[in-house]
Amino acid sequence: MVTGSCGQLGGHVTRLLRDRDVTVLGLSHRPCPGSHGEVRVVDVCDSARLTDVLDSFQPTHIVHLAAVSSPVAAERDQERAWALNLTVPRQLARTGAWLFYPSTDFVWDGTKNGRYRDTDVPKPRSVYGEMKHAGERVAGQSGLVARLSLLHGLPVCPRATTWTRWHENLSQGKEITVCADEFRTPLELSEAAKAIVDLGRKNVRGVIHLAGPDVLTPRDMACRLASSLNVKPKLRTVSRLDLPGGKARPRNVAMAPTVMFGVVIPAYNGAHCLHRSMISLARQRFDGKLRVVVAVNDGREDTAEEARRLAPVIRATGAECSVVVSSPKRANAFAAAEAELPEGPRLYLDQDAVLSPNAIAELARILRPGTGIHFAAPRPRAVRPHSVVSRAFYRAWQDLPYVKESPVTMGAYAVSAEGRRRWDEFPDVHSDDKWVRWHFASHERAVLRDGTYEVVLPEGVKELVRARRRYQCGNRELQSHDLEYADDDRRHRGVVRSLVSRPTRWPCSAVFLGVYSAAAVLDRYTE
Repeated sequence: MVTGSCGQLGGHVTRLLRDRDVTVLGLSHRPCPGSHGEVRVVDVCDSARLTDVLDSFQPTHIVHLAAVSSPVAAERDQERAWALNLTVPRQLARTGAWLFYPSTDFVWDGTKNGRYRDTDVPKPRSVYGEMKHAGERVAGQSGLVARLSLLHGLPVCPRATTWTRWHENLSQGKEITVCADEFRTPLELSEAAKAIVDLGRKNVRGVIHLAGPDVLTPRDMACRLASSLNVKPKLRTVSRLDLPGGKARPRNVAMAPTVMFGVVIPAYNGAHCLHRSMISLARQRFDGKLRVVVAVNDGREDTAEEARRLAPVIRATGAECSVVVSSPKRANAFAAAEAELPEGPRLYLDQDAVLSPNAIAELARILRPGTGIHFAAPRPRAVRPHSVVSRAFYRAWQDLPYVKESPVTMGAYAVSAEGRRRWDEFPDVHSDDKWVRWHFASHERAVLRDGTYEVVLPEGVKELVRARRRYQCGNRELQSHDLEYADDDRRHRGVVRSLVSRPTRWPCSAVFLGVYSAAAVLDRYTE
């Protein structure tokens, strides 16, 4: 159910839900001239009438967008504004449905130098900001509070808005009045609607920031709109203090968008080692929202029990953690886990890999929009094996040119939100890390400078050869996948020189070549 379904944002949300074949009921204070699904004329401030609608429709998700959204109008009609921002959300929260509550960047007093984060303490300076902050405390217990920055774009339902007036006047060469001393992080209406629908589909909860990537003044926005219309703007620049309600308008309410970082852990026979990855996630120093999904795909109750036992350790840090059970095969585990995650950067982590405390923060930074990096991996750090042979093998391996120059993945790799859109579902292959990496050009890949992950190496000759054979099997599987950035033909360059150029390392090189040759011979013999 969407309240305010004919508003600027409500129209986009309702149409998107309808286009995705979701059963959606829109509520509007006035008759709706649009055509984006069923809309009933209901004053949601009428508690009895709203109760009737809730009882008959029984929504699983409620997007509450009915509001007195203008700070000036909210101060003028405080009774209705308080009802929409506090009384109605309280009634909606009692249904038990997932509730979306739109807050505002006006919960800030505007005195900060730099962007506000979702961990900062709100200090509203206007009645409107106070109302929204009060609503956050009510709605945040039942679903998701999203602090929205200034929204822009054309509405779905025909109506006059600031943006439509700007659009019309600039197109006709008329002058518009804008201020240049109020700093916001504007977000386009359709982008906000997509985010809300995706967050609702995944039942994300808490408080987040939905904001655009750039800090702009209204004057900057008008100039960008004029450029898109290919016209020269006529602007009268004023101070925000000259606008209606100007004294209560904060100078800087630029927000840092909340990073929703997802982590997928496939768990197979992992009861004895799952604690390694999950405890390391609980120790992460990360300011964004972390959501971890453990996908148990071995059919064993002890693995699922261990995952459920460890999940509260991650939740205690403020992160989200859930455990799902999937059918066998790694690809099925990925699919089950990703169905729980909202769009955003994503880490695929082996059950025994231990992340350094700064790894998630570094991955989020390097995979943020605008960096051009879409595939990244922490630097691998091996647990010192007991076997002398294993230590020698790893010493030779880590000096190979392709290991030093490319993101080597032995148990952890991550992709950006944009990068994840390059494929639909994971194939049934052993080397999913390399399959994913081959979706990206070399300049789109990166190895973290400081963030690491610790992996356990095979112990002894037998386990090393077995691991090498699995690796070769994965390579053979990938030969049938015609991926644009496959680079196996270049990975052997400089290997011989690396192995023979340092006489002091010849014993290590001999072990490496011996394991490599034994695996190749056994594969041929098996065939």
